[in-house]
Amino acid sequence: MHHIIPRAPSAGPFDTERQALDLPEVKAAYASITGPGTGTLECVRILETALQAASVDLGAYDRRIVNWLGNWEAQTCAVIAGLIYRAHAAGKAGAA
Repeated sequence: MHHIIPRAPSAGPFDTERQALDLPEVKAAYASITGPGTGTLECVRILETALQAASVDLGAYDRRIVNWLGNWEAQTCAVIAGLIYRAHAAGKAGAA
């Protein structure tokens, strides 16, 4: 996984696509697009940040799938990241 500084994302829940589109990390992903495929890095970063915050170790195939997911729209990646954040928080709360 790349070394990234976790941001303070909104983890949802999301009731509308607009809520996901309005996230700062989604706006940054769209702002980074300068041509075909150039938004992918930001989308992967959204996912990797969530996985890192949840202390998820990735294998080679895991990374391949994260990179594949990074080709989806930024708001889709943000919702997946939100699910990871919420699942992690629920697991920590359940363990307490």
